[in-house]
Amino acid sequence: MESLASLTRLILMIPVTCLAYAFYRVVYNVFFHPLREYPGPWHRGASRLPYTISIFRGDVTFRVKALHDKYGKVVRITPDTLSYTDSQAWSDVYSLKKTGSSGNLPKDPKFYVAAPDTSTANDADHRRLRRVQAHAFSEKALTMQESFIQQHTDRYIKCLARAAQEADGVVDVVKWVNFLTTDLIGDLSFGETFGGLASGRLHPWLESVFTTLKTFTFIREFLRLPSWATRLAVACIPKHMLEHQRSAVAFGADAARARIERGSGKPDFMHYILRHEKDDEKGMSPDEIYMAAITFIVAGSETTTTMISGTVYLLLQHPDVLHRLVSVIRTDFPAIDDMNLVNLQQHEYLNAVIKEGLRLYPPAADFLFRTSGGQSVVVAGRVVPPKTSLTMNLWAMYRDPTNFHRPLEFIPDRWLKDAPAEFDKDDRACFKPFSVGPRDCIGKNLAYAEMRLILAKMAWSLDLLSVEPDSQGWIEKQKIFGLWEKPPLNVKLAPRVR
Repeated sequence: MESLASLTRLILMIPVTCLAYAFYRVVYNVFFHPLREYPGPWHRGASRLPYTISIFRGDVTFRVKALHDKYGKVVRITPDTLSYTDSQAWSDVYSLKKTGSSGNLPKDPKFYVAAPDTSTANDADHRRLRRVQAHAFSEKALTMQESFIQQHTDRYIKCLARAAQEADGVVDVVKWVNFLTTDLIGDLSFGETFGGLASGRLHPWLESVFTTLKTFTFIREFLRLPSWATRLAVACIPKHMLEHQRSAVAFGADAARARIERGSGKPDFMHYILRHEKDDEKGMSPDEIYMAAITFIVAGSETTTTMISGTVYLLLQHPDVLHRLVSVIRTDFPAIDDMNLVNLQQHEYLNAVIKEGLRLYPPAADFLFRTSGGQSVVVAGRVVPPKTSLTMNLWAMYRDPTNFHRPLEFIPDRWLKDAPAEFDKDDRACFKPFSVGPRDCIGKNLAYAEMRLILAKMAWSLDLLSVEPDSQGWIEKQKIFGLWEKPPLNVKLAPRVR
């Protein structure tokens, strides 16, 4: 009996000990943690749980914006995490290091937990990977790729016009832009399309991509738990989501493997990577190539799909801006074949519309975690202690009235060389939709080129008429799981009558 009583006491001690430890952590985090002096609600400083709940609900970006609205340009959003909307943080956290200051702080290993690629690798590996891949995204490569980009964009315009005629003028812009961007990135990455524009259907693997990203977002949060709790939490994820993740990774590897077997040839991304295939010091391992292939497809299609869909929605919500864009495009380019990547890059109003679209609907709204590591650093004029995670919330930064005048309004004129005087105090240094520094988005030039060409050809070839009632409030009702969970954007349009 005595041994049974001892066992009972031991069992009871487990939850009591856990509760005591949890209480100790809350007290320490609120009253003694090195970040206790930073602004933010006490419960955010006490526990990571409120942040984790927001991640699973898909509203974390909006919740953090609300905190910035209340507490200012730096907020403690978890016990060990600070979020910034101050443009100075770009230099202090992400840009190249300068003498006597911080910069290019390490990626937060608790956030970037995937196999090494250019976004997750350590500094030494990142320099090697970036050097190999940089040739694929150079101006020279972009010039060689222009004909492919033009061909796919022309096919997309024809498909949109045909789809509109078959459905009383209503098309889902998200779906068709996704067909275009995935076909395009498949051709540019592997020399083969995914057949979306031709079939009007996404490749089965691409249909599972967002589920894969969503699953990974959940798993990344689970990995912060003790190992036994992580295994238990992952076991609660629906099996179909885990299966989607495994099949997506396998398909990306298979696509890269098939392209490797074909050898160098067409000047796609793999062509440039395979030039260093036999160089162990400068080249990439097979696993690194497979991971790069998946990154190319996801990042290369998702950014452009998000930007084009969001900008089309914003244009239709602001008919005056849409009318002006259509007018200047059709005037400046009498024939659609007059458009090329060079003259579109120099088109001031088109670029202003794109920038304003990216400001109000950034593709990566809250995705840039770094760490102070083992030392204190100065960020935005304040000392940040060691082992602190730091991030920028672009959704909050770009809608902050101290950063942008009339921040919630879609006003491309703010980006013009001769912008109205009321926008003179806009903090344009805030605007870094593709990050900044040695780890900024390697494909940003390609993304901008695609955005300009697609939007310009849509404005030239099509009459965008209205957003359907079921797509009103399209941006506001979205959730975000690392990337935006975009519902259909049903738009009424018609081929231009000339």
